Amino acid sequence: MQDEIKLVRARIEDANLLYKLQIETFMPLYEKYHDDSTSPAKETLESITRKITDPNSEFYIIFVEGEIAGGIRIRHHDGKIVWNNISWISPLFIISDFQNRGIAQKVMQKIFKQYPETTTWKLDTIKQEEGNCHLYEKCGFVRVGQERMINEHMTLVDYERTI
Repeated sequence: MQDEIKLVRARIEDANLLYKLQIETFMPLYEKYHDDSTSPAKETLESITRKITDPNSEFYIIFVEGEIAGGIRIRHHDGKIVWNNISWISPLFIISDFQNRGIAQKVMQKIFKQYPETTTWKLDTIKQEEGNCHLYEKCGFVRVGQERMINEHMTLVDYERTI
């Protein structure tokens, strides 16, 4: 049976839930790379609350067959001409019970359809996490720009998908 995936726009009341889900999902990567400056596992509840209420973004809770499976935030630029039709994905996360089922790829497809005006999508990910890189490449993203070394164990790479 194919997983039924729904994206529900997060409300301010959902900040604590998203905060806990992010910690649960990203803590293994934090423990592996100790990236205090970039890890969503170290993000504060206040920061997540700001993201939910940011007028230039939408934060969604991902549901699979009625169960909470993760979250995704889409951030848009503030409307300046040079950035029209460009959106960023950050973060995208699927909790462990739902990983390795193709859910992230299906969520990305839903997002692309939901935002047809977006002609360029951007995100970054950990270069050493080959599964993440493979996922984004399967979704049509290509590596662009400079790599950013966060510490001796971790490098961030930028990805872009242009329509």
